Amino acid sequence: MHACYRIHRSPERSDKPKKHSESFRLTDEHTGQEAANCGLSRNRVFTAVEILDGDNRTWQMHPNRKIMPSRWVVTDPQQRIVMQFDQKILAKLVNPIYRTVLVLLAEDGREVFRLVDPTTNIGDKMFSINIGDWAILRGDEPVARLTRLRQPGQTAGGVLGKIRRWLKSSDFAIVSAGEAHVLPAPVALCMYLVFRELYDPSS
Repeated sequence: MHACYRIHRSPERSDKPKKHSESFRLTDEHTGQEAANCGLSRNRVFTAVEILDGDNRTWQMHPNRKIMPSRWVVTDPQQRIVMQFDQKILAKLVNPIYRTVLVLLAEDGREVFRLVDPTTNIGDKMFSINIGDWAILRGDEPVARLTRLRQPGQTAGGVLGKIRRWLKSSDFAIVSAGEAHVLPAPVALCMYLVFRELYDPSS
């Protein structure tokens, strides 16, 4: 059984404070338990973001600058750096095999994972890779994928005429290759938020 996080997005209600324009919940697909949540302001990931984990502890994500940031730093409740997301623009331009979206770095700047736009080179090695999926690599090994899952109760539709309906009736999910989650829940949610801002045309 593959470990899976499902990401639920909802706009804030008009009767709530204007601080947040939308909220996100990350749940464990197999237990149904909420593992992380956050609210985003209209500035989205270009200012500091607070994330609550399953124990209601506060994690934070900070961009390196407000205008055209290139790196985001995630800290735990003790303010320790847990992960950094770097765009690695040059790697996207010169790598002939796949396009690197984000590089996930440890506190000391060491590469831990890489979020990539997979090609057949990776797809041949990837578990259940589909068109439109994004792969998380540890070195050259695919360890998870960012994909879409249909919402419960939704049925599959046609390929072309129902794309918009599919986007509205599906959630993003992070599916790990094994039984354990590759990323801590707050880190996984932060990675999705940065990906969504930079690369998801449906956001």
